[in-house]
Amino acid sequence: MCAHGEQYRAYWLDAFHDGYKSPAHVDQMIEDVIRSKANAIFVQMRRRADSYYVKSLEVPAQDATYSRSFDALQYIVERAHARGIEVHAWFIVYPLWPTTIAPPLDPDHLWHKHGPRAQGDDMWMSISSTGAIGGGLDPGHTAVQRYLAEVITDPIRHYDIDGVHLDYIRYSEDANYGWNPRSIERFSRLELRDGRPLANDPAWSDFRRRQVTEFVRQIYLRSLALKPSIKVSAALISWGNGPGSDSAFRATDAYARVFQDWRSWIEEGILDIAMPMHYFRDSSNASFLDRWLEFVRDRQFKRRYLPGLAIYLNPIADSISQIRRAITSGSFGSSGLGVSLYSYASTNTLNAAGLPIVPNSEFYQQAADLFGEDAKIPELEWKKNPATGHIMGWLSVDGGPEWLADGAAIHIASDTAKDFARSTNTSGAGFFGFVDLPPDRYRLRMERGGVTLLEATPRDVRAGAVTQFDLGLKAEDFANALPRPARTDLVSAAPGDFLTIYGSRLALLESYAPEVPLPVRLGGAQVLVNGIAAPLLSMAPGQVRIQLPYARVERWEIQVRHSGLESENIQVDWLAAHPVIVSLNQNGRLLEIQATGLGLIRSDLPAGSGADPNDLPSVELPARVLIGNHEIEPVFAGLMAYQPGRYQVILQLPEGIAGGTVRLRVGDALSNAMEF
Repeated sequence: MCAHGEQYRAYWLDAFHDGYKSPAHVDQMIEDVIRSKANAIFVQMRRRADSYYVKSLEVPAQDATYSRSFDALQYIVERAHARGIEVHAWFIVYPLWPTTIAPPLDPDHLWHKHGPRAQGDDMWMSISSTGAIGGGLDPGHTAVQRYLAEVITDPIRHYDIDGVHLDYIRYSEDANYGWNPRSIERFSRLELRDGRPLANDPAWSDFRRRQVTEFVRQIYLRSLALKPSIKVSAALISWGNGPGSDSAFRATDAYARVFQDWRSWIEEGILDIAMPMHYFRDSSNASFLDRWLEFVRDRQFKRRYLPGLAIYLNPIADSISQIRRAITSGSFGSSGLGVSLYSYASTNTLNAAGLPIVPNSEFYQQAADLFGEDAKIPELEWKKNPATGHIMGWLSVDGGPEWLADGAAIHIASDTAKDFARSTNTSGAGFFGFVDLPPDRYRLRMERGGVTLLEATPRDVRAGAVTQFDLGLKAEDFANALPRPARTDLVSAAPGDFLTIYGSRLALLESYAPEVPLPVRLGGAQVLVNGIAAPLLSMAPGQVRIQLPYARVERWEIQVRHSGLESENIQVDWLAAHPVIVSLNQNGRLLEIQATGLGLIRSDLPAGSGADPNDLPSVELPARVLIGNHEIEPVFAGLMAYQPGRYQVILQLPEGIAGGTVRLRVGDALSNAMEF
């Protein structure tokens, strides 16, 4: 609950309308805000990777109504603070530039450096599941996270803003995005996958949610480190009917479609103010709003909730009704901080030209009548009287691949014998952080693959402050953590062969395949053969047994992965066939030869699978059975049923042959001999 006389009454000011792009507009806006009894503004300072403030890391906004020399943010802060109005700088996060308009004119714009025409890792755009390049940056690209974090936190150094407000802090909704090659590479390595992620893979959805959450955590902690009093907020998705439970939230568009798990952000405490955008027409969806209000009021945890309403969608009377409901306590007595209204420039239903049907001044007056007295900005208890502190830091690695710093386990614990410990993992940029820690001295340990690589000097965490740990390692420091395949039992092998790899740290634990099809992840590890996940029979730290794929390659390139780490490749020569007779079984005039190493098959059956007894694939190469001086064409040469990698050759014995020495010739390769 807010203290008596405390309530947020805020407007969003968007860059698509007038309101702050000139001194005169700012002066009028301040008067309108005061007139309507409001006390806070969320002003769009970043729209399309450009800025409406001068001390910026990005180019000025491409906006005919804005003068590049006008520092709108500085002027707003001065004028607003003089009248007791809070100023929150509003940043559009991931969208870069619409695909439907001409490219930006400024050659220094980010679009020209890292947009859809850039190559390799310099192309930062998100790609859809169908391969279309979208209009936004990809949250899973490590360079994107580094760049955006600098852009968003830098104004705190130069302007006396009261808050940082994140918008479009999510994946875009117009397609299923995330398939930037850098993101795919990271996901595959961290989650032990190969190829393109499947759109329905739960791990792929979790990975994308994690990218957004890690970025919010970074912004929160870096902002507080620069200015402890600053308030970090975000405009959040609340499309459709409000959920009735936590499990129902996981079915919402926010969580499942655009990968914005904002409920967990409130619970963790990486937002100070959560601002779901409850944009509903009251005439048709009043119940949607009411359900969302009830859901979020009861899930504020240690932070606070500021409902966002779309007054531009409603007649003034309906908006006044929505405001009344938004500022009223819920059924369990909980309430939000007040209300934020979208938008200052569009205060009621719009006409065909996109302008309010009723003059904005009429809304400002009716809002003032509703609010009555002026209200103070609510005090946030964890800001006013902080009882906890925070930790943040970076893992940087000198030399070696970038992924050495991606996904490392970070563990903290009390250094004063208190029973308190937490763990997290580094982001793709090597960032890590912990929020709301009891004041204490903490020790920190970094590990990869279960091997402790660094123990930092313990440091004190003070209430209301961010303690920073910067961890610096060299690539060679990871030597004892990396998987190290040393040799194989075969120096050359055929498609479908079983291969044993020897080495060290090949897996975290000993595991065996429980069934067929053979798994491609076992013991927390994976083996890639020419980029394809190999079926695994067994995994142990010192020995791995795999089945090679049915593939034609120049040579076998084999790599072991676990814990987000990769080994160097080892090579095995590729053979078309490497036949080995395992057993013979005679039944009258039929001779069954069980063998391995017969090579490619006439089927797309993947390695590791058991063949259907009603549809057994035959081998591609010509197979012959040699008995003494006889060379006999078999009835069938192909896979056995059910058993991965095991072949059978069925032979009708010619008259006069009752026994002898058997060999197989497959292509040009000759097998071992066996008597029958």
